[in-house]
Amino acid sequence: MREIKFRFWDKDLKKMCHRKPLTYDFSVENIIPLQFTGFKDKNGNEIYEGDILGDWEVVDGKKVQSRMQVFFNDKLGQWMLDCSSEQDKSTSYALFKEIEDFEYEIIGSIYEK
Repeated sequence: MREIKFRFWDKDLKKMCHRKPLTYDFSVENIIPLQFTGFKDKNGNEIYEGDILGDWEVVDGKKVQSRMQVFFNDKLGQWMLDCSSEQDKSTSYALFKEIEDFEYEIIGSIYEK
C-alpha cells in the first residue's frame, strides 16, 4: 500500500515544514500542502510534489545538470516529471518510468530557490 504523507510550504515563514498534517493545513492560504509521490531519488530521499530533480548529462562537451519539476497530472492520474526546457509542462514523462531509467537526485523545490 502506498504511504500517504505530506510536507508543507509556509508562505509567511518561507520555510518547508516536515510534520504530521494538522486540520487547518488544507484550508489556510499561507500553507501549501505537498504530497509524497511514493518515490525516492538516487540518494534515498523522498520525492514530493514541487521538488526539482536533476541528473547530469554532457552537452557540447560540457557537463550540465538538468532541472525538472515533479507535478501531478490530474488528467492522467499520475506523477509526472516536466522535461520541457521552459518548465511549462508542455513535455512531461511519467515519474515512475523516469526514476527507473535515470539517476535523478533532488536539487531543490519550486518554493525554495
